[in-house]
Amino acid sequence: MKKQFGHLTVPFKRIHIELTNVCDFNCAFCPKPLMTRPYGYMDTGLAKRLISEIKEHGLAEKITFHVMGEPTLHRDFFEILAHAQAEGQPVGLTTNAGGLGRAVGQELLKYGLKQLDVSLQTPDRESFALRRAGGLKFEDYLEGIMSFFAKYRARWADTVFKFRFLNTTFAPKSVEKVAGPIKVISSTAELRRTFAYWAQRIFEIMNTDQSLRDRVIDRIQGLVSWKWQVAEVLPGIFFETYMLADWGHAFTDEPVLDAWAGYCFGMRDHFAVLHNGDVILCCVDFDGKTAFGNLRDSTLKEVLSGQELGEIMDGFRRFKPILPYCKRCLGSRTRTGWLLKPLAEIAGLRLLKPYFYRKIKLYV
Repeated sequence: MKKQFGHLTVPFKRIHIELTNVCDFNCAFCPKPLMTRPYGYMDTGLAKRLISEIKEHGLAEKITFHVMGEPTLHRDFFEILAHAQAEGQPVGLTTNAGGLGRAVGQELLKYGLKQLDVSLQTPDRESFALRRAGGLKFEDYLEGIMSFFAKYRARWADTVFKFRFLNTTFAPKSVEKVAGPIKVISSTAELRRTFAYWAQRIFEIMNTDQSLRDRVIDRIQGLVSWKWQVAEVLPGIFFETYMLADWGHAFTDEPVLDAWAGYCFGMRDHFAVLHNGDVILCCVDFDGKTAFGNLRDSTLKEVLSGQELGEIMDGFRRFKPILPYCKRCLGSRTRTGWLLKPLAEIAGLRLLKPYFYRKIKLYV
């Protein structure tokens, strides 16, 4: 049941908690090199208090350990996870999956998550080079993921698994200008081939009936690369592609015309808390530019009831971004784009999302 909590209508679909912005990968498509805020780890006491408050007030369907960084690198990750489990708070984990074939994955088998997002992104040996994962070889990475999946799925059958793939069909030129060529899934043929390969790996682990395998593979041939695909290949097992983004024009130093209007999902279905306690509007804000309060000396209720957020939400209701970061994120580098983009966002995200966002069950 929906209710008011400060200036917000809750529960949210998810609240992001960034346990750390430190990551052991250096992905070419990530804005990590552009981040100006310090590296660090969330205080364990703060993380536990935040989780307890979210649970007490029923603020989210789940919390998700994700913004920047690899959450399993937090020294008290499993202590925090155990606290959430003791509180009865559903948890989602987004991981680069580098540790799933190691001790982290072995320990994770003890915990039943609501959802586990494997940020696979680069699904073959060639594209894996974009991850800049140190000495980790693609073959070891792949086998670690699949071995963990087999063991975890056998123990926690109700956990939703999402394997996430990066779609570079429309790669932003600004990103490639800074990071170099980024080619992962860049055509419909590649998407179908990639999904078919990974589906077969899943089928082998799940010992799936051949007729069901054939049905899924056949339906994969109907997918196209220019949509945001969320394809359920088996119950609770999803393949998701999303377009390579420029993180709100973060990869360009060219002039950007601030948006005169716009629409986004920040503070509508999610918000985030960074490792230093800053509360921000959305998970795209990798550098904490939209911070409107801090939880080190305040409760979440106090921050979400503050005047600053009230003004921001007032603007959102009128499709008018208030914060400079939001204006730039929703802005455009051309006069035509500046004029038309807000209209397209408002119409697209509110009315046309079902056309561009395709969630489909391939096994039925």
